[in-house]
Amino acid sequence: MVINLVFLALVALSTDLKWVEVDLSLWQDGRADFVYKIRWDVFDGSMSGFYFQESTVDPYFDIESSYAVDTYGNTFPLEIKDLGSKYDIILAHGKRFGPGEITYIFHYGGDLGRSGNLALTESEFGDLVVLNWAPSQWDEPLEHYTVCVYYPISVSGKTINPDVYGFRTEEFMNERYLLSYWGQEYDGEYWLTVRAHRNNVGAMEKVQIQQYVPAHYFNTEKFGTSEIEPEYYEVERKGFRFPFELLWMAVYIVPYLFYGKSKVKKIRGAYSQVQSLQWLRTDWIPPKIEVASFRKSGKVAKLDLIEAALLLDYPVNKVLTILAQKLKDSGVIEISSQQPLKIEVLKRPPDLRYYEKVFLEALNADGSLSETGLKSLVSQVVEQVSAQSWDCDIDATKLYYEEKIGAHMPEQPIDKEYNKSEYYDYLAGREFTRQRYYQDMESSFASYGEPIKNYSTFVRSDACHSACYVHTACHDACHSACHSACHSACHSACHSACHSACVSGGAH
Repeated sequence: MVINLVFLALVALSTDLKWVEVDLSLWQDGRADFVYKIRWDVFDGSMSGFYFQESTVDPYFDIESSYAVDTYGNTFPLEIKDLGSKYDIILAHGKRFGPGEITYIFHYGGDLGRSGNLALTESEFGDLVVLNWAPSQWDEPLEHYTVCVYYPISVSGKTINPDVYGFRTEEFMNERYLLSYWGQEYDGEYWLTVRAHRNNVGAMEKVQIQQYVPAHYFNTEKFGTSEIEPEYYEVERKGFRFPFELLWMAVYIVPYLFYGKSKVKKIRGAYSQVQSLQWLRTDWIPPKIEVASFRKSGKVAKLDLIEAALLLDYPVNKVLTILAQKLKDSGVIEISSQQPLKIEVLKRPPDLRYYEKVFLEALNADGSLSETGLKSLVSQVVEQVSAQSWDCDIDATKLYYEEKIGAHMPEQPIDKEYNKSEYYDYLAGREFTRQRYYQDMESSFASYGEPIKNYSTFVRSDACHSACYVHTACHDACHSACHSACHSACHSACHSACHSACVSGGAH
C-alpha cells in the first residue's frame, strides 16, 4: 500500500501546525476530490508556505478554489509548485503572513480506483468495495486530524443507520477514532457521509481509513482486487507491534519514512454496537473547549460585486450584463450586436479575474455565447463563494451586501474594479442615465441566463455538480457540530511506532 508523507523544511521561523482536516469525495468510477484544510499558528517571523507530498494519486490541483484565509477574514491566493517528489504550497505573488493564525485550503482531484486504494474484495457479506487509504502524514503533532468521506450512496435522510446501506468498517476504526455518520443533503436527496476524528495525533502518525460498502454502489470495471489479511491489526490490538517494515534513510537530510500496514480479515458492522459509537454518552469526558461549528456568528465573507450579486440571487442575466459592461468599459471586448448578442474579444489581459477569463472562453467564434461555458462560469463563482464563506455567517453576509447594494450613495463600494454607481443602481432597480441600455443588454442575455436562473436554483441543479456532497467547500452546518465536543476517557492514545526524532518540522 502506498503511504502519503508530508515533509516540512527547517527554517528560522517559529510556527505551530495546529490541525489538519480532509474532505474526500468519492465518485462511482473511483475518481475522488480531495480538500485539505491546514491551520498554522505563526508566532515569530512570517510564513510563506510548506511542502506537501501526495503519493497515492497523481493530483490535479484546482488553483482557483485553493486559497489561504487568516483569522481576520483576509484571503490570499496560492501558488502550488511541482518540485518533483513533493509540492511547494505557498502564498501567491511572494506574499508572507505572520504573526497570527492562517488556514491553507487546497483542492485537487485524483483516481483512487487506479491507485488501488479503492478495490474489490470478497467477504462473507458478498462483494464489497474497500476504501483502504490514509491522508498525508505530518512531521509535527496535531491537536486533531479529521477525515470526512462522502460516498455516492443515496440515503434516507440526515439521520441514518449505515448498517441499512451495508456500510462496514474495521474494529480498529471504532477503537481509534471518534466516528459519526449522517446524510449530506443536496437537492432533496441525502448522501452517505462518514467522519473519522482523532485528537492529539503524533508527528508522523498515520490516520488509516479502512471502510467497506457493497460493490453495486460503484462502477468497478476498472477496479483491482484486494484480499484481506489479518496480521497487522490483530497484533496491534494486543498492544504491541514491532515495526518490521520500517525503512529509515538518513544521510544529513530530513528522513523519508515508509512503512506498510496489512489488512484484517474480520469485518465488523459499523453499528453492531450502537451505544459504543454514540458521541454524547454520559461516560465521555466534557471538552475544555467546545467547537460547535466552523461558522462564526456575524462573520461576513469577503466577496466582490459579481460574487455578492449571485449570492443574493440576482438573475444570472443581470450579473452577466454587469460583467460584460465592465469588460467593455475596460476595452477587453466589443459588443457588436445586442439582438442577437454578438461579442468580439479585443484583448486578453493577464490580470483578468477567474470568471472574466471563463466568460471570454465561453465565446464562440461567431461571437455568441456557449451555454456550457456560462454554466461553468457560474459553477466557478458558486465554488468560490462557498470557499470564501466556509466559516462565515451566511445570513450576516447576505444582509451586509444587501445594504451595500441598496444604499444610494455607498461610502465605499464593494469592489475596487466593479465600482461604478450605475452597477449598483442597476441591481437595486433605481433610475439612472443608461438604464435603458442596461435593460436591453439584460434582454440579450435572457436566453442564456434562463436555464441557470439564479444562484439558489443553480446550486440545486445538476449543473452545479453531480451532487453537493462531492463538493466539500460547501460546509454543512452539521459538519463540525460534534467536532472535538466529546472525548472518551478510555479512548486509546496510541501514537505511531514509526517516529523519527530528527524530522525537523516547521513552515518556510
